[in-house]
Amino acid sequence: MPNNLEAQLADNGAYSDLKIVCGADTYQVHKAIICPQSDFFRAACRPDTFQEGKTGLIDIPASSGRDDNFLTQPIRAEDFDWDLDVETTTSIKLMIHYFYHQDYLEQEKSAERESWYNCQCRKGILAEHSRMYAMGEKYGIHELKAVALAKFRNSAYKGCDQSGLAAAIVIAFKSTPQTDTMLRETILKILDYNGCHFRCNAEIQGVISGIPDLAYGLYCKALERLER
Repeated sequence: MPNNLEAQLADNGAYSDLKIVCGADTYQVHKAIICPQSDFFRAACRPDTFQEGKTGLIDIPASSGRDDNFLTQPIRAEDFDWDLDVETTTSIKLMIHYFYHQDYLEQEKSAERESWYNCQCRKGILAEHSRMYAMGEKYGIHELKAVALAKFRNSAYKGCDQSGLAAAIVIAFKSTPQTDTMLRETILKILDYNGCHFRCNAEIQGVISGIPDLAYGLYCKALERLER
């Protein structure tokens, strides 16, 4: 759990020794807080290795992501784009928030969460958790991945909110390596267990047909059932 001092430092930027610039946003952060949590930032801040370590400035190019018109269309695996579907200005903001609060959505009041989920999560909350899992993978933030995975499982398994599953699947299988099986295996279990439900879901079926690793994984799950 974060302490009050870390939260205060995040709010006012006092004693900052590192700037992270992302589009129009500038984050006044602290190496002592950021670097121990992230393999990427720990390496980038080495003064004898990278320019960023000398200048104390890290620029992360990012856009606002997909427009509203795109989000009304069915999700297709072939349309995946890291810069548009994962590493957006919103994702960077949530990542920075995580460093200081050990969570990335807890800052939203419960009364605001419905609009947050519906309007900013790119086809649903499961997509947001999958997105933050992928961000944790890229930036070497292992605990962020663990938090995102736990949130994903909580929403999907307990039926709290299963919106955004199609987008979450695409993000998980398109933005993480094959060796990273935690989120992938969770998704395979969901699809395998709920096969009858998703059989008539055209969007889910389209995603499965567009991702060979996913289709093969489901095939293996079917074989496991036959061998029991």
